[in-house]
Amino acid sequence: MNKIHRLLKSYHNGKKISCITGYDASIAKYLEESQVDIVLVGDSLGQVIKGEKSTHNVSLDEIIYHTSCVRSGLTDTLLMSDLPKNSYTTKAQAYKNSKKLLSKNLADVVKLEIDTNNLEIAKYLIDKKIPICAHIGLLPQSISRKSGYRKYGKTKNEATKLFNLAMALDQMGAIIILLECIENKLSKKITLNTNSPVIGIGSGQALDGQVAVIYDLLGISFNNIDQFTSGNTKSIDRQILKFKKTLR
Repeated sequence: MNKIHRLLKSYHNGKKISCITGYDASIAKYLEESQVDIVLVGDSLGQVIKGEKSTHNVSLDEIIYHTSCVRSGLTDTLLMSDLPKNSYTTKAQAYKNSKKLLSKNLADVVKLEIDTNNLEIAKYLIDKKIPICAHIGLLPQSISRKSGYRKYGKTKNEATKLFNLAMALDQMGAIIILLECIENKLSKKITLNTNSPVIGIGSGQALDGQVAVIYDLLGISFNNIDQFTSGNTKSIDRQILKFKKTLR
């Protein structure tokens, strides 16, 4: 049984999914020992590793480098990697760069930000047997103003569009759907109506799993501190345990 099938079997058996970012072999090894379900090499590395204000300047080569590092620390855990901004603007480019991430036993799943404008790229990749995680809602790669950082799906029109987008991705066969900053009731509705597991960031607890940035859990992130971080301790054991308890 491969890693994707094992994750989906666990999901169908009712287990909540934990997904935490990792950027190097040592943290990856620790996350695997902590029985985290997915390690994500996110373009968040632009902020927490490079110290930049956004994810916009992360390159595919940087993602591949950190994916290779993380792969060295993993044996059984599913590894997911972001396609960074401007690396999947066309179907051909998306396929070529996805193959780069999936080749040589690097990533198991590629994650990309999807809206109605590039939904066809997601379909093309799925039809080409590329395992994808479709990230919808707040899309950091597309945001240029602070006003973009908000809850999505509060209006009836926006909620309908996001729900329909999630349903389309589910029917296409996205391996995972990731919701970022989507209104809680809408997130729950999406979760209850999809066959694909739904994980989230800032989208409430009524999901199939949650995502966290490792440095946010430790309270040492270069940027904003994640909602799961509180208290005085920065113990990685306690913070991962605390994060996993939110999945119950």
